Amino acid sequence: MGGRALASIATALLLWVCGPLAAQEPVVTLDRAVLTFIPAGGSPQARGTVSLPLHWDVAYVGDSGRAELHLAFDSPPAWQGRHEPFTLYIPRLGSAYEVRLNGTLLAQAGVMDKRGDRWSAKQPVALQFPASLLQPRNELHLSLRVDAGRRSGLSVLQVGPARALAPEVARSELVRVNLPQAAAVFSLLVAAFCALLWWQQRDPLYAWAGLGEALWAVAVADTVIEAAPLPWPWWGLTVLMSRALWSWSLFAVAEQVYGPRPRAERIALLSLIASVPVLVVVAMLLRSSLPLVAFQIGHFMLWTVIMAGLLRRTLAEPTSERVLFLLAILACVLAGVRDMVAARWSAGLYDESAWIKYVATLVGATVMWIVSMRFRQARREVLQLNRSLSERVVRKEHELRESFARLAEVERSRAVLAERERILRDMHDGVGAHLATAMRQLEGGRAPPEEVARTLRESMEHLKLSIDAMSLPPGDVNALLASLRYRLQPRIESAGVALGWQVEALPTWPGGHDEAMRHLQFLLLEAISNCLQHAAASCLTLSARHEQGQIVLSLRDDGRGLGEIGARDQGRGLRSMRERAAAIGAELQVAPADPGTDVRVLLPAATLAAKSAHDFAR
Repeated sequence: MGGRALASIATALLLWVCGPLAAQEPVVTLDRAVLTFIPAGGSPQARGTVSLPLHWDVAYVGDSGRAELHLAFDSPPAWQGRHEPFTLYIPRLGSAYEVRLNGTLLAQAGVMDKRGDRWSAKQPVALQFPASLLQPRNELHLSLRVDAGRRSGLSVLQVGPARALAPEVARSELVRVNLPQAAAVFSLLVAAFCALLWWQQRDPLYAWAGLGEALWAVAVADTVIEAAPLPWPWWGLTVLMSRALWSWSLFAVAEQVYGPRPRAERIALLSLIASVPVLVVVAMLLRSSLPLVAFQIGHFMLWTVIMAGLLRRTLAEPTSERVLFLLAILACVLAGVRDMVAARWSAGLYDESAWIKYVATLVGATVMWIVSMRFRQARREVLQLNRSLSERVVRKEHELRESFARLAEVERSRAVLAERERILRDMHDGVGAHLATAMRQLEGGRAPPEEVARTLRESMEHLKLSIDAMSLPPGDVNALLASLRYRLQPRIESAGVALGWQVEALPTWPGGHDEAMRHLQFLLLEAISNCLQHAAASCLTLSARHEQGQIVLSLRDDGRGLGEIGARDQGRGLRSMRERAAAIGAELQVAPADPGTDVRVLLPAATLAAKSAHDFAR
């Protein structure tokens, strides 16, 4: 469509430039015809000679049937002996038609005897024929199917050489066909543009603007569609409803530009739109276009009232959007009034094209400008909001980093405090208890020096092991056992007990964090101390191996068994060992051996060990 329109525009401009040369050619203008009217199912009625243009709805209101028009004209002398093609140019005729020149059929369109046929001639007709068809006296016969309310009729005709009429034909093609096509395409583009914006922002302005332009594209396209998609009157009702709903969309856009309108205006406009189907039925029953004329008059009067309100709002709070929109609506109303007069009351304007289909492009352009400005404003606001949010996020991130730093400092302080408390607790429970025992032994004066010395040595060993526990690698059981051997082997051997060492290379204990390693160390220390104090053993064997995903630690002596150890000593020592095993989630097994006692510690998985140690620390 676009390429054809551009080609027609270029051709029209070229022919207008050459128009003065072509105007020298003789052209015959036909403005009178003899009319015979044949009503549907009736007899022919001679209507005499009529002047052209003939506007059927104005001259013969409510009549439908067939019109036979005879036009006679003489060939000018200048046409004699010419062999170039001639043109019969008819700016407007309808609805269906047959055209004959001197008995020869030049063209036909639509169904002549079918009332309500989809065909409705709307485009100019330029019929070329050879010069041989011309005679000194020529008879032109046109048969028209005339339907009431469909703007049937016949305009002034012109006959002449094709090149003489080419500029006028091109101008008519441009104005009546190409420009409406361009207007329809423009409206569709505006509708698509608004739809895309609405898809992004869901603004009611974009939705109503897009809907209105899509409806107007249908109404404008009808001015060049000769074969309607639907039978009459359904297609006429569709076009009329498109125009009415377009009017409502303009009202909705006005509310977005000016603010809410009075409720009475909204109800009145909706009532008018709802009355369209009823008025079409009434017009068909009456065979008169007066109901539709009444609708158009009421529509224009209502919009006059609406525009008065918009004008007051514009004067009170002027903006460029309001001024341009009001001017565009005013231009459409004026063009619509002119077109109503041309279509319903003025026979002289029969072949003139409707103005509103061109003027309404101002509304489309204005709406597109308003929508673009709104979108730019919304985009600026979004960008400003994004910048504001970004700045707030940066501030919040800075505040969070400061909060995290403070929390980390608090956590470090708590960790230091917890470590101090642990050290103090270990010193109180271990070194402190041994020192208190030694002081009581010395104050009592009944303990032998060897026993006091042993108590003090145990206190020193406990202190050294507490210090060693602070530097043990997490989960390294081999390092823990090596530390125990280094610290305790002299004491074990000085007690006359041989130390057996059967330790394999062990994997890292997953649950061996600092607290768990400390508990494991003192658990083994408790077991060794119990052996030295109560078992009367000659040999103590410590073994460590990895079996079936577990680390198995074993302390076995050859001294007295569990049955020979006092219940009090056994209960106190085992209770302490079981508490520490539970703290790290380990399994403690104490069983008699032959001879002596076998103490086993089975280290569990990391999750359970970590949870148990945490609960014990609490």
